[in-house]
Amino acid sequence: MNQKSVNMVYLGVFLCLVCAVAAGVMGSVAVMTKEPIAKAKVQKISDGLRAVLPPFNNNPMEDVRTYREDDGSEAEFYRAFQDGKLVGVVAKVATAIGYGGRMDGLVSFTPDGKIRTVIVTGHNETPGLGTNLTDRKNEKRLSDLFSGKKPKEGLPANPYLDQFASHSAGDAWTTPWKIKKDGGNADYISGATLSSRAVTDLAWRAASAFRKHAAELLAPASGKESGK
Repeated sequence: MNQKSVNMVYLGVFLCLVCAVAAGVMGSVAVMTKEPIAKAKVQKISDGLRAVLPPFNNNPMEDVRTYREDDGSEAEFYRAFQDGKLVGVVAKVATAIGYGGRMDGLVSFTPDGKIRTVIVTGHNETPGLGTNLTDRKNEKRLSDLFSGKKPKEGLPANPYLDQFASHSAGDAWTTPWKIKKDGGNADYISGATLSSRAVTDLAWRAASAFRKHAAELLAPASGKESGK
């Protein structure tokens, strides 16, 4: 075997070792970060539930109810109880029709099946345009800094998300819910039609899934759910 062949063998062995070490490092990192990422996702949902629900003393995340809808999508539901009494239900849903693709949200319902609050928890919409439909931001005014005025408690308002409050899948709105440009009832932003459709679709998916599974979602609390 000549020197050139020997060098090629050494190079091959060296590259194999480098690849093995890199694979080992990547595997270790994946294992180390898997649990923190999972905990962060759980914490994000938990924070979202408290943001869109009235006070409750059970743990809604101990009994997640997942339903697969006719189009193949999934809707996850969390039930909130205060001393054994149902105070709200939250749907975790997603839509794929946003300008930036997938949009995720939490939609809370009162015990009588009407929407209480809608929040968008994940999106890739255009800042300053599509985000006007998805984000809830406290408006800070210079005068408030000098007056010592405290910010309002609760979620900041967003007219495009708040328009779904008090509506249910069985009310007088056009079914399925659509923006006015498409012959429906929901307000929209001109120039952000896709984002407007996505927000409306998100709310509709939650409302229709709630109506479909209402009998189970409104059932009395089990011992675990009641917080006792």
